[in-house]
Amino acid sequence: MTNVDLTEPGIKLDPAPPYQPVLSRRPEPGHAEKDVLRMQDFIQLLKAEEDYFPGEQTHLPIMITRLRKIFYDKWGWNKDLIRRAAPIECRYEVTITGTPPRDNTGEPHVKKTKQHYKQNDEVDKYRLVTYRRNDRVYADTRAGQVPLIYQKDHQEVILPDGTYCDVAHVLAGLDAWNNPQLVAPLPPWLEFLHPLVPHCDSNMDLVTWLGDIATSSEAFVFDYLRNNKKPLSSHAEQHYIEINAPGSDMLGNIDSYAIAKSYDLSGASGRRLTEILEEYYLSPAKSFFAQKRYALFCDAVGLTWDGKQFSNEDEWVQRYRPQLRDATTFMIHSLTEGKIQGVLLPLEVWLGGYRDVVKAEEMLRFFLRTLRSLI
Repeated sequence: MTNVDLTEPGIKLDPAPPYQPVLSRRPEPGHAEKDVLRMQDFIQLLKAEEDYFPGEQTHLPIMITRLRKIFYDKWGWNKDLIRRAAPIECRYEVTITGTPPRDNTGEPHVKKTKQHYKQNDEVDKYRLVTYRRNDRVYADTRAGQVPLIYQKDHQEVILPDGTYCDVAHVLAGLDAWNNPQLVAPLPPWLEFLHPLVPHCDSNMDLVTWLGDIATSSEAFVFDYLRNNKKPLSSHAEQHYIEINAPGSDMLGNIDSYAIAKSYDLSGASGRRLTEILEEYYLSPAKSFFAQKRYALFCDAVGLTWDGKQFSNEDEWVQRYRPQLRDATTFMIHSLTEGKIQGVLLPLEVWLGGYRDVVKAEEMLRFFLRTLRSLI
């Protein structure tokens, strides 16, 4: 199923799959509409998390990291993606489990992580976030319980205009903005050798839009291998795009760039992050910056809009095509259970062995087609 009828009024996209959604008026697959919070309600939960760390509420670089780690801090986040923020501790205990925690109705508290693979077959994994025994507010009375902010995939919220946005993707992008780095499988002191290995120039790209698109491409590869190297249909490709890079994720990715370019995130302004989010998302007429989100994003990633088209589209695609390929190798490595395949398969992708399956250039152009319709 596609989201083509879910875009803003007046926006017309080619209904033929595959394409990259950015705006959606229904939650991502697997997230029940009844479990979706309004942005204003989610911001109140974030405020409570800010208040847990007295004196740090307006220290934005640290606070953004603490909030991001509620949702993302495993599978290389501290070691590879945002290394400088690794020493900053999250309020909660985070573990990975194969069995999801359930509430008193028998429904799972949390969603699956990005799908993992063992010998190309899917393996269910869940990221469990629970109160510690030494919580400063609840002591040990809630130890082992999942906090409300993490239950029911609450990070995906509904905005006042009826579109959906994943705020955890905003937090991830903002944290990377404050802690920029190149991403490569090398220690920092060998980063001068990064042209010789898979790498991404920007960790912000990788933890937001580039990483999500790469996760779709990674899913293409595993589907191809599971089905005896049978080419995927366009509808199968669209299915994986909807799961791995839904519109709410991509809107959160874009918003992280728009917010980073529009607000002082150093903490010097004395504002809380939640104040910034309220202004950006909830101001009566929508903030000026939110209205310009697509132009701000395009400027941040080096796209030049001449009023009708991206004048440097071909050059931009050629710049990002190898980075999307390399991001796909990172995704395959991180999601593969099996040491040999976890090295050999990413290496094959990096060397171009699955170019027609990964479809790096096509995936980038799908994204640009959507951006052209929105900007």
